[in-house]
Amino acid sequence: MNKQRATTQKNISVTPPLSKLVRDAGMVLLHCDVHGKLVTKTQGDWLTDLLVASPIVRLAVTANCANWNSQESPIAAEAFHGVWFVPVCNPVTRRGSGFSIGVLVTEALCTSEYLHALCQASGADTTVIRDMIRSLNPVATHDVQRVASMFQFAWHAQMASDKNQHTSESVGQELADSYEEINLLYTMTSNMNSVNHPKRFIALACDELLQTLPYEWIGVQLRVGDRLPRVGDALLAAGEVPASVSGSVHAIANDIGNSPIVSHGEDEIASRFGNATILVPITSDDAVLGVLVAANKQGLDSEASSVDIQLLAATAAQLAIFIENALLYEDLNATFLGTLEALTASIDAKDKYTCGHSQRVALLTAQLAEKAGLDTDQIERCRIAGLVHDIGKIGVPERVLTKKGGLTNKEFAAIQKHPEIGANILKDIPQMEDILGGVLHHHEQYAGGGYPHGIAGDEIPFVARMISLADTFDAMSSSRTYRNAMNRDSVLAEMRRSVGSQFDPELSELFFALDFSLWEQLMITHQADRSNLESDPSDDSPITSQRKAA
Repeated sequence: MNKQRATTQKNISVTPPLSKLVRDAGMVLLHCDVHGKLVTKTQGDWLTDLLVASPIVRLAVTANCANWNSQESPIAAEAFHGVWFVPVCNPVTRRGSGFSIGVLVTEALCTSEYLHALCQASGADTTVIRDMIRSLNPVATHDVQRVASMFQFAWHAQMASDKNQHTSESVGQELADSYEEINLLYTMTSNMNSVNHPKRFIALACDELLQTLPYEWIGVQLRVGDRLPRVGDALLAAGEVPASVSGSVHAIANDIGNSPIVSHGEDEIASRFGNATILVPITSDDAVLGVLVAANKQGLDSEASSVDIQLLAATAAQLAIFIENALLYEDLNATFLGTLEALTASIDAKDKYTCGHSQRVALLTAQLAEKAGLDTDQIERCRIAGLVHDIGKIGVPERVLTKKGGLTNKEFAAIQKHPEIGANILKDIPQMEDILGGVLHHHEQYAGGGYPHGIAGDEIPFVARMISLADTFDAMSSSRTYRNAMNRDSVLAEMRRSVGSQFDPELSELFFALDFSLWEQLMITHQADRSNLESDPSDDSPITSQRKAA
């Protein structure tokens, strides 16, 4: 539900409490413009209606108004025998100024010939009206000035109170609006470090705005191409978005300039998106990154207010900062991953038979992570772990990696150090903290007895158990100096024999059910590249011989 905004009602004349007190005191309030034209309507009150209906009263108001306009402080005057006018100036408004008139009916009216004239104008019975006036305990003539002064004092005191109340309400509303803006910006600022989750941050901004502003839906359409692949070209919005507007928002995001667009009345924007729609460009250095849309305002206020525009503009500015940071993060992340891929490719290239091994292990690990039900972010982290699982081989002597024939115990021990070397290389990189376990423990065995620490079962990190399956499958499916590649059925059959001893049983069943077509395509590509490599073969595949165990 949208937060309700307080509204201030402006009192141009007098507040109901004073009006009631005046009437209870036997007086009637009339109102006229600056020219003396009576603007009070009949109200169902017998005395008010009696006075308003009389031409004598209207003429008296007009005649006295000329004097009041010339007086710095209008004074009470006898309109006719038995009736007095006590004027007070109304504040100047967009409708102009004028006077409110406290009408005092004295006891003299009961015996005045003007009473008959008043009753005749309204068709009232003179005797009945006389009795009703006397029941009011009318003011004595000698008390008129005292009562008039009290009325004027009470009026000005009420006007001052109204003004103070209006000021207080205005300040309160300004404080409420400022609080909403500060609270919104605080919420956004506190989440701006999530640059690797731009979709989540944009959704948060839209939801916070929708909780603050009374619109049907609020959304963001970016135009940064594929630079934020997790966001893409989709409209990200909070609220109920009509299916028909998506294309229109996308078109506006591509065409909007650097200034907000506010819908007023029946224009093209209103016909597309609804009442009082606001479109605010998200800009950075005059470049438009997208558009923030608040569409179809709800409630009684059908106009886009300055507060609405201000909140949207402030949010758009924060979104621009965040998107710029997210784009920078994506660029840096792409550079970082590109460096990792180049580094792992250079390690694989030392042996023409292991060309592309790290990329294929990364692919299989990611597919297995998806099969295991991990979310998109976790799948990507598992893919990176698979990509760098052998990065520690950079610290293993090349003569050992490329040696033909069997390895000595010392050489085999050097090979076994590569998981720890890899973990040490990556441990000081903040982005690698969550995948160190995969690098360090991908040669552990489910039943124990692996390396480097000989841990077993669930002690082995989940990602390491996945990499173990992917690494073994790819190694056994690749040709080596000492054997040709095994076909898939043979590889899977031999791996099945190691389920429970080397491999996690539950993950094994998921792995065996994978679609290996993408892996096959990568293998074909990498085999085509082998002819360009001249390195001697080496192998660290975890199978039964000394080289297999490494």
